[in-house]
Amino acid sequence: MVKSRILIVEDERITSDHLGRLLKRRGYEIAGIASNGSEALDRLKRDRPDLMLVDIGLPGIYDGVQIAQLAREDYEIPVVFLTAFSDPDTIRRARESGPYGFIVKPFVEEELHATIEIAIQQHWERKVRKEETLATAKVLSSTKEELRAVTARLFRIQEEERAQIARDLHDDVSQRSALLQLSFQALWQRFPVEIRNAHAADYRVILAELGTLSQQLRDISHQLHPSVLDDLGLVAALKSLAESFERRYSLPTRVIARDPPTHISADLSVELYRIAQEALSNVVRHAGEDVTVTITLQRSPGGFELSIGDTGSGMDTEKLKPANGLGLKSMAERAALIGGSLAIKSVLGEGTCIRVRVPLPDGREDASK
Repeated sequence: MVKSRILIVEDERITSDHLGRLLKRRGYEIAGIASNGSEALDRLKRDRPDLMLVDIGLPGIYDGVQIAQLAREDYEIPVVFLTAFSDPDTIRRARESGPYGFIVKPFVEEELHATIEIAIQQHWERKVRKEETLATAKVLSSTKEELRAVTARLFRIQEEERAQIARDLHDDVSQRSALLQLSFQALWQRFPVEIRNAHAADYRVILAELGTLSQQLRDISHQLHPSVLDDLGLVAALKSLAESFERRYSLPTRVIARDPPTHISADLSVELYRIAQEALSNVVRHAGEDVTVTITLQRSPGGFELSIGDTGSGMDTEKLKPANGLGLKSMAERAALIGGSLAIKSVLGEGTCIRVRVPLPDGREDASK
């Protein structure tokens, strides 16, 4: 069994020699004896004992309490105090240093031995718990990164599927709808004038419905995968999104771009666009009627930010936690995937603002990489 190495810090030579004899008799190894704080620090750095027995009332620059604090904070070495003092202020200072026990002079050998053994055991248990906590934190961090990678992959697959469906709608269904409208108009012209006059109102209704259907197909295709995002960039895509949103829900919506980055990567643009899209969906569900919406993309220190604010009814902030809604959780995850952070501010009767802050890579003036 490995002997515990103990450093004795005691200014009274008779007491320190007595302690040394008792400790050796109990099977401990004496790592050294120091008579003041400075000497104790030198031995602490050099010898790294398993435990220190420290007199509180040491002479010199450092007293026993200061030595104990340094031993705990810098070297994680447990300390047991030796003291003939029992005044409340001294005990209070000593307790704040996190000792593993107190032995009041004159001490009894059995009490000394028991206190040392308890201190060593407690320190070992704390060390094990700390290592277990660090290991658990490492596993959780690794798991979190793995989940984030899976989330990113799912988002990419989702975007690919949306793009494919959008192409199918645009290239097939929308074209068929437009062809159906043209065919109907051509067929209508073949009807006798009497029939056309009698059913003119029905004709206009059907033609309007076909036009609405074509517009809705274009809107759905745009929502699934906005080609303007690829062709003209994020600002243009946000303006197109705002126009479509205002046309569909009759809610005034504007986009403000204040010195945005000149280049934003495609992946980052998609995530920000989806966040804005989800935020507008929340406006429809929760903001109420007679609402105005403002989408702002602007530069900020070290990066830029996207905010979507409305003048609606607002909500209780407890109900706005991402864990309480898939939409909010999705926005938070998308923000995290691009290295950003999402904040939600809402006041009852004063509207809601969702803000995403994104750092620019390595402090560069654009986000193209």
